[in-house]
Parts: sequence; C-alpha cells; structure tokens
Amino acid sequence: MQNNATRMGEESITKLLIRFSVPATISMLVTATYNIVDTIFVGRLGIEAIAALSVAFPFQMLLGALGIGTGVGAASLISRSLGANQKDVARKAIGQVITLSVIYGIIIAVVGWFYLDPILVLFGATPEIIGLAGDYMVVITTGSVMFFLIMSLNNVVRGEGNPRFSMNVMIATALINIILDPIFIFVLGLGVQGAAVATVLAKIIGVILILHYFITGRGEIKVNLKCLKLNYENIRKIYVIGFPVMIMQVSTNVSLIIANNILGAYGYLPIAALGLIFRLIMFALMPVIGISQGLLPIIGYNFGAQKMQRIREAMVKGLLLSVGVVTFFGVIYFSWPALFLSIFTDDRELIALGTGAMRIMVFMFPLIGAQVVFTTYFQAAGRGLPSLLLSILRDVLLFIPLLLILSGLFGLDGVWYSRPLSDLVAFLITYFLVYRELKRQGIPLAGVKLSAEKS
Repeated sequence: MQNNATRMGEESITKLLIRFSVPATISMLVTATYNIVDTIFVGRLGIEAIAALSVAFPFQMLLGALGIGTGVGAASLISRSLGANQKDVARKAIGQVITLSVIYGIIIAVVGWFYLDPILVLFGATPEIIGLAGDYMVVITTGSVMFFLIMSLNNVVRGEGNPRFSMNVMIATALINIILDPIFIFVLGLGVQGAAVATVLAKIIGVILILHYFITGRGEIKVNLKCLKLNYENIRKIYVIGFPVMIMQVSTNVSLIIANNILGAYGYLPIAALGLIFRLIMFALMPVIGISQGLLPIIGYNFGAQKMQRIREAMVKGLLLSVGVVTFFGVIYFSWPALFLSIFTDDRELIALGTGAMRIMVFMFPLIGAQVVFTTYFQAAGRGLPSLLLSILRDVLLFIPLLLILSGLFGLDGVWYSRPLSDLVAFLITYFLVYRELKRQGIPLAGVKLSAEKS
C-alpha cells in the first residue's frame, strides 16, 4: 500500500487536489466561521465592542503570522524531504516547530502583561475602546503558545500528507469555541474577555489532539524528545520559506493597523466598518488559502522528485479553482453587501457606511485568487527571495503608499479605493515574475507539451 507521501508523486493530480485542498479549505472556512461567530456574539455588546475587536484583530493575526510562517516553512521542508526520501530531516523539522512555538509563546505572554496598552494605541485604539481591546488581548497573549502550536503544527500535518486529520482538529476546535462563546460572554458575564477565554480553551484542546498524533506515531513521522533540540540548519531551512509567508501575514496586519489609525480620525465607526468588511473578505479568501495549502505539499513533493508536468497540472487546476471561488464571493458581496453586514449589527449608520466601502474593496477580487496560487509555487519550490517579494508586494509596497496618498486626496473614500488598486498592480507584477520562473523551469501554464519534460 502506498503511503501518504508517495501518493503525492504518483496519484492523479485531481484526486490529490481534492484530498489535500478540500480538508484544508474546510479547515480554513471553519476557522473563519468561528471568527465571524465571535464577532456576531461580541456585536451584541455594541459598536464599541466591535471596534475594540477590530483593533485587537491585527494584533491577534500577528501571532498567527508567526505560527503560520513557521508551519508553512516546515511543511515545505517536510514535503520536499519526503519527496527526496529524507525522513530524518522531516522529523527534526517537526521538533523545531514545537520548541520554537513554546519560546515564542513565552515571549508574547510577557509582552502582553507589561506593554499591552501602548501597543493597542499604536494599533489604532481610541480612548473609548482601549479598555475593551485590552480585556480581550490580555487573555489572548497569555495563551499565545497555544496559537503558535496549533497554527504551525496544523500546517506540518498537511505537509507530511494527512490533511484530513488537520481538518478534523480545526473543526473540533471551532465547534468547541462556538459552544463556549455564549457561555463565557453572556452566561458568566465576562463580555469581550469571555470571547478570548473561549478561544484559548478551544486551542488548548486542539493542541492536545495534534501532539498526541505526533507522539504516538499515527502519522508519517514519529516525533521524540531528541527532535526538540534546536538546530540552526533546520531552523534556517524552515524560515527560508517561512519568513516570506510570515512577512505576508505581517504586512496584511501592518496595513490594517495603518488603516485603523487613519480611520481613527473619523471616529470608531469607520474602524468598526473596516473590521466587519475585513472578516467577510477573509472568509471569502479562506477557500483560496485552503487550496494553496493543498497545493503546497503536492508541488513541493513533485519539485523534489523533478516531476515538472505534474507541477504544471497542479498549478492550472489550482488557478481555476481559486479564481472561481473568489469571483463567486466577489459577485455576492458586491450585490448584497448590506445583507452580510447585518449579520453582525443592526446599526443603520454602520451598515450604510460599510455597504459603499465593501462594494469598492471587492472590485478586483478575482485577481487575488491567481496571486495566491502563484505565490504558493515559489513557497513550495523553496524559492525564498521571490516569496519574500510577493509576500510584501500587495500590502506593504503597494497598499500602504496608496492608502496614505489616496486618503490624503479623497479622505475616507481614498481608504476604500486603495485596496482594489493595489490588488490590480500586485497581480500584474506577480504574473510577470511567475511566468518568467515557470518558463525557466520548463513549466508553461498554457500549452499541452513541455519543451523539456522531467519526470
């Protein structure tokens, strides 16, 4: 019987894409769903609570950036190592992820205990909402080690060839979070802080499930205590790919922080509107991220095995799926924005403001799907520099300058228009880079035959 890793080099690409991307997509949608449910419950506490969560969200996502970057880098290394039949390298990579997650968690907890308020002010918190944001984030930072472990190890599980287990963990975690939310927020009367407590408790259960999976050897690779010792070379290999992914996640948050600071001049209502729109956009992009996470081990394994035709097929099918998904969401968000915003709030002023903003911000949605898939190729192939460039292109090199320029010229509308314009320019640059790289490797996205097939 073929093991999970070997199948990535031999099984039908369509079957592999379904087997890897569907669980990853479900996992991402489940994650987005319980973030939305969090916001729905918190929204019942008032607009100030929504705005507080909107300010805290970039901080929380920064933690996720570190965990996801570490996990994706390790997953890329693991899939390529398994493709080259180097199980020892893969085993050590998992150990590094666990140790690094614990170290990061301790550091963030200390930062949260002593420096939380000035950080929240930097993130755009106004005097009306800083107390609520602080109540939420002190719990999140204290339990941050669980965020790092679950985010990084879930990517590792997919990288070693078991996306279904990763999906099951995410579903279990989300369901627990959703069940606990109303209990801690309303029944126990903890308010915004109750949402954070529910989230951390759910993450603890998810981490226990994943650690049990690796320690008992249920997966492709069994981890022991020796693997936990830090190794510079393995860490370097992880962050050659993980660092650009991390930067991409961080850049999204930096742009959101700057946007919140600009919007703060107009009061906390625009901050709340952007927070709601951002959650809806993230929900729409989660299937695309799931598809890309499914593509990563497939492309990585076949790159290690030098099966270029299979890489081309995976890229084309991944593109069709990703563009189709974001186009669907773009159309329904553009057509009925008020319907989706009313899920979170019944405040007419907030819905009216968010309706116009959402229609502008989703205008270039289809291009984002293609850009994510193109970037995934560089990550899977171990191409650190292009990954780094593409990671900061959309949100740092383009969105932030456009945000500053257009908000100065057009005020509040300029904040909304800067998003689709940066999406368009980012796509054009990304397409040029990936076209040149695939041509160099002999992997054309169009056409039937390769000029120099490697199998």
